[in-house]
Amino acid sequence: MLRFRSTSGDRKTAEVSVSALSVSAAMSVLSQGSWGTDAPPAAEVQWAYALVAALGYLPAAIEIAAATLRRTGMSAEAYLRKNAAQLDPGGPEDEIVGVVLGDALESLGEEARRVVHALAVLPAAGVPLEVVAAAVGKPAPSAARPLQLLVHGRVVSLDQGSQTFTTTPLVRAVAREDAAVDATRWDALHRGSADAMQALLFWTAAVEGRPEAAMRRRVAGELLAALDIAPFRDGGRGAEVLARVLVDACTVLDLGLPAEVQQRLLGEAARLSGDALPELRERALAALESARRAELTSKRRGTFGTLRATPAARERGRPGHRDVLRKAVRASAQRAAARISPPVDDEVVRSAKELLARGNRHLGEGALEAAAADYSEALAAFEAAVSGRGQATALLLRGEVHRRQGDLAAASRDHERALSLFRATADRTGEAIGLLARGNLRLDQDELAGAASDYAYALTLLRACRDRLGEANVLKAQGDLCFREGDLAGAARAYDRALYILEGVEERVLGQLRSPPPSSGDERRGARARAAREVLPQPDLLRALGCEQTHARTWQARGDLRLRERQTALATRDYGNAILLYRDSGDRRGEAAVLKARGDLRRQRGALPGAQRDYEDALRLLEELGDSAGQAAVLRARADLRCERGDTAGAALDYTRALALFDPTGDPAAHSGAKGGVTGGSHREDPPRRAAAAVPR
Repeated sequence: MLRFRSTSGDRKTAEVSVSALSVSAAMSVLSQGSWGTDAPPAAEVQWAYALVAALGYLPAAIEIAAATLRRTGMSAEAYLRKNAAQLDPGGPEDEIVGVVLGDALESLGEEARRVVHALAVLPAAGVPLEVVAAAVGKPAPSAARPLQLLVHGRVVSLDQGSQTFTTTPLVRAVAREDAAVDATRWDALHRGSADAMQALLFWTAAVEGRPEAAMRRRVAGELLAALDIAPFRDGGRGAEVLARVLVDACTVLDLGLPAEVQQRLLGEAARLSGDALPELRERALAALESARRAELTSKRRGTFGTLRATPAARERGRPGHRDVLRKAVRASAQRAAARISPPVDDEVVRSAKELLARGNRHLGEGALEAAAADYSEALAAFEAAVSGRGQATALLLRGEVHRRQGDLAAASRDHERALSLFRATADRTGEAIGLLARGNLRLDQDELAGAASDYAYALTLLRACRDRLGEANVLKAQGDLCFREGDLAGAARAYDRALYILEGVEERVLGQLRSPPPSSGDERRGARARAAREVLPQPDLLRALGCEQTHARTWQARGDLRLRERQTALATRDYGNAILLYRDSGDRRGEAAVLKARGDLRRQRGALPGAQRDYEDALRLLEELGDSAGQAAVLRARADLRCERGDTAGAALDYTRALALFDPTGDPAAHSGAKGGVTGGSHREDPPRRAAAAVPR
């Protein structure tokens, strides 16, 4: 029998049967929902009886209609006259609920209608806010308002325990029928549903290690188990996104899915991948084969009851089940101790690590050939020591050198080998950093879809590992990609999430909700275990891959985004934060770049004295660095500023100095070309790129 769950705010839920109510029960539901009393007002009695009769005494229809009356202030007579032509008390239940739902959504607005359609297309009841927001393509705060209206309108219910939103099966069926009328909207809803499944994985992985993790895994498992793949098989409704989600759900996150569900999802993922995504298809098929082998092994293994021995068997020296379990516990403890105790590096591994460190120094100095040679020697040493993680790290760094040298084919080969080695050694963090590097390489090759896919998978891995530093770097790269594609809302979400992590807001907020922190002894043992597994400290690896000063660069990138959105005051604030961070870390080049950008912005807003101060500070820093091209760009901007202030003599001097810096030989032809380079478009007008510039971003 269908059930209807009525909730509003923090009220307790009450389940009502969808079968027809008695007259008195129907009048009580209508009166409580519309007027907050046990019986209708005297002036409404006659029309209230007529209304519940027209609604077929169906509790779902009466609940929604009562909430509409209360919200709009409409009388029962007016409501009945408005919908009398469409209501048939003896008609099907879905037609009656469809009329009432349509009237409610008309008063709630178009945003509420989109949310109801999205909930109807999602695979099962019990959907968290973040997943609903992804389904409608909006940030979570924007989706929260229409959801709140729908909860008060009795169209949607909220489970306070799991913080998930639910629609009754009857409302879901009516909403699906309404959404399917428009084929374009139907396809868009399924694409949003695929994005919602990806958001579901992020929502689940974000709380690993906390008390609510089990609840989120249960919710995610129910949604994935109920997922219908048929609408996605035509390949035009987010099939690629969904295929990656299904593989990640079965291989990265431990959702406790039954073996048959895992095998079904992996098989569907392999079919959705097809020939267009051969790498993902191979992952899905390999995981499917592993799941089948694991199921067969578990069936052969039997139960613990077979380990139980009789007294006569003990007398003959055969171990009983307690002895077997005791040995198993002892072996597990020994394995855990081996994982915690750092292994002693032999001479070959130590020399290979030294070569990696030397290669990083050469890379930082710009000596790319020397860095590539160091990484190649380190790779050979790790191969001799049979260290898969070491080989993967050396290949990843050598691929970065090839990328900077412009040899993208060699870089791609090194990255692919590194990723396969990281997967073979079950190093999820290393695999995520490798995906970040490959995503950056694909950006250079203008494979934007491939880069977006790599960043999304890297985020899933890093959130499962609770690696916040890596997650922030990937979010920064993801925001740059969205900015490059013109998706300013997506860029804002990525930058804000990265800053949320880098500013420490997440840790401060969640620190109030977590269970007691681990003891200092546990922390020291965990740190030793992580250090033992790392071939190269993660900050050093990220720095070598170009992910340095992420905190300051994210503020700078968000300032560029604010400027593109014409939010100049907020852009000035973001640039100021970036300048302070660059200054604290001693990065004079980064500080000069943001000072130049803020000076341009201040000049645009008419704050000429502040702009001149920024230009002079940037010029001083670039003179200390000996950066001629950067000095010329700042001098050109300061010359324009002096022209606006009427200082033509000073402007002429700055123009002359800028041209001289670009071409010290005094060649007039070179002067004209250099002047065009100096006066070229500001970096604020173009999407962020990883290419080197005179004044880097």
